[in-house]
Amino acid sequence: MPSETSLPPPTYKVVVLGESSVGKSSIVKRFTNNTFDIHTSNTIGAAFITKEYISKSNPNRSIKYEIWDTAGQERYRSLTPMYYRNSKVVLICFDLNNFEYTLNTAKYWLQQLKLNRNNDDNDRIEIRLIGTKLDLIDDKNLEIDKKINEFIKDEELEDNQYNIKKFHKTSSKDNVGINELFDDILDDIDEEFFKKYYEKLQNEPNDQIGSMLNARKANASNCC
Repeated sequence: MPSETSLPPPTYKVVVLGESSVGKSSIVKRFTNNTFDIHTSNTIGAAFITKEYISKSNPNRSIKYEIWDTAGQERYRSLTPMYYRNSKVVLICFDLNNFEYTLNTAKYWLQQLKLNRNNDDNDRIEIRLIGTKLDLIDDKNLEIDKKINEFIKDEELEDNQYNIKKFHKTSSKDNVGINELFDDILDDIDEEFFKKYYEKLQNEPNDQIGSMLNARKANASNCC
């Protein structure tokens, strides 16, 4: 049986929600390609991209992020609930430079998630609130921090399945807080998740494991 580090890592579905133009796609592009385009066009429906990521704190631990970058425009909102299924993490994004409006719309996305996530998804979902465009504001603006903390507290429920776990400030333009966000998600994944995944792999036929390893090598060579 190959070592854990040589095997394909488990997949982890991340859904990115938020109003149009708050910077969702810019976060995804910065994380997956390390690029930033000030003229990024609006997403139509949803964009899907994957990235294998190695933990900065534990080089022996990696994950394959499956990231769904959803459209924020109203005409596509009826499609968004289909992307919630089997999601592990939801990033609800708002614009720090227009925080009073976009933070209020973050409430809408949180409510939609509660209403539309399939009850068959027994795993608890992790929700993170993402403030974007940090480069456009004074990071020492305590009024913004106060409003955000009030928002998080107001959304707390007795059933904490849909409580906001953490808040992150990011700048896709300056590449601030992006890798730290996804690194923190990886570090917070329960050890049992990885244990079950690799135990299941041990029961797979050797030829199937070999095929997975070959596919991984091919993907690695194609991306270089």
